[in-house]
Amino acid sequence: MSLRDIFENIDENREKALNRLSELVRIPSISAEQKGAECADALIDIIKKELNFNTRKVPTSGAPVVYAESGSDAETTLLFYNHYDVQPVDPLEEWNTPPFEPAIQEGKMYGRGVEDNKGNIIARIFAIKAYQTIMGDLPINIKFIIEGQEEIGSPYLHEFVEKYPDLVQGDFCIWESGHRDIQGRQQVWLGVKGILYLNLEVTGAKRDIHSSWGGVVENPAWELVWALSSLKNKDQFILIEGFYDDVRPPTEEELENLKMIPFGEEAYYEDFGIKQFMETGEELKKAYYYAPSLTIDGLDSGYKGPGAKTIIPAEAKAKIDFRLVPNQNPTDILNKFKKHLQKFHFNKVKITSSHGYPPARTPLSSKYLKIIRETGEKLYRSPFIIHPTTAGSGPMYLFIEKMDCISFGCGHAKSLPHAPNENIKIEDLLLNMKHLAAIFHSFRAVSYTHLRAHETSLHLVCRLLL
Repeated sequence: MSLRDIFENIDENREKALNRLSELVRIPSISAEQKGAECADALIDIIKKELNFNTRKVPTSGAPVVYAESGSDAETTLLFYNHYDVQPVDPLEEWNTPPFEPAIQEGKMYGRGVEDNKGNIIARIFAIKAYQTIMGDLPINIKFIIEGQEEIGSPYLHEFVEKYPDLVQGDFCIWESGHRDIQGRQQVWLGVKGILYLNLEVTGAKRDIHSSWGGVVENPAWELVWALSSLKNKDQFILIEGFYDDVRPPTEEELENLKMIPFGEEAYYEDFGIKQFMETGEELKKAYYYAPSLTIDGLDSGYKGPGAKTIIPAEAKAKIDFRLVPNQNPTDILNKFKKHLQKFHFNKVKITSSHGYPPARTPLSSKYLKIIRETGEKLYRSPFIIHPTTAGSGPMYLFIEKMDCISFGCGHAKSLPHAPNENIKIEDLLLNMKHLAAIFHSFRAVSYTHLRAHETSLHLVCRLLL
């Protein structure tokens, strides 16, 4: 029995994997709308039927966590982190097919959550299934932690981690997802930025009033936009005192790695419908990966209908987020933000809700990254692009002190996660399964304490992939 046999098994079970994925996609597990917690039960049912794993549904103050483990006694433990919740489907009219009725067209499957994150869950389950079917046993221990509220900031995952620290133990973690770029090169991410998300509100009169009073009645909209304009200058420098104090600058190794990352600015211009970024070249990449940011996500105040309506609105609201880099902490940034408002007398700006978590990053020198690259580059027949972090956020901080966390998956450059017509290519789903199986297999045949002793087995796997 060999990797080729495992790969053939993956191909043979293509339709079953797609059917299982369809089962999950049909469940509208939109955490922002508090829907779809039953997806946890569906996942447990699938894992029990496809794998000989121990499974349990662990309650939290929010959606339950699905936990599963292989129960083997191998020397190395791999943990898969995933989530079963999905983004809302708005705007619905832009979908070409109903978002919760998975459709296959021209080699792609369409549906909300098909890439982010249910396709990656199914890829991991069926990679394990194929390996167990052909080889019998797994050469590593495998765990799944699949939560149900990642899309709203994982507010309760910490409860699971704190209550069951023994379950959150491993040598390395394959994080939720990833994709191939427009040239077909697999992308790998070694971390996430932290986030602090705030809802802001200013209230004025008890109702909207005629704008003829505009010279004598305070306008909440003006108060809010003045406060927002005090946070950042036109050079994109965040003006909150002490905001940059703890920012860890990139190392020389990290700066050298930036040169190896093709950014493809022109492709983004076309995709986003913009003419330029605020930076270009190496400075663009430094800002994207290594700099914190502040974004106004939404503004809401007053009349927004057709024609004219002259009023002083009764309230004004805004949503903002800070993306944070290593050594920044959301609690510290929140305190500095509050002090900023007080310093400039924006006392009417109220923070109505907030959530956040710290950044996390795995070093470029990770020995598990070496395995992932060497097995994958032979299979994909192209170099992997290694990103030091995503510019987005996730709860990786709960795991990073325990193990290296590395993210890659079955998406492609136009999978459109979070957008209408989310999709994956079926060939990418199968290729991701084969890559995972090759990673498992690289740990076979050699029992080792130090990874260097593993290199002979790894090179053997790579030859089998040629």
